[in-house]
Amino acid sequence: MTTWGQWVSIIAVHLAETVLLLTRIFYVVLMVRIVASFFPPRTDGLWSRVAGFSVRVTEPVLAPIRRRIPLMGMMDLSPLIAFFLVDIAGTLLYKLLLYLARV
Repeated sequence: MTTWGQWVSIIAVHLAETVLLLTRIFYVVLMVRIVASFFPPRTDGLWSRVAGFSVRVTEPVLAPIRRRIPLMGMMDLSPLIAFFLVDIAGTLLYKLLLYLARV
């Protein structure tokens, strides 16, 4: 019979793995957005849909960063800052959940 504490540990471990997976997926979507900014879609095809999806997913993270960090000439540093912030937040949440799984 599984106790309540064991269930909490199992759930915490699965949540930690989910956080790690979502962080990695966000990295890929952010990279697609960066590439799409250099190679914008010309027609309404697959690349256009993928680029549009990457904009919709990453804009809620990038917009607040852009409001606080000005452009450096022609360069937008918000994706780089987003990488760091998402990495830090994902790592902290992952480690917290693993810690809760062991307690």
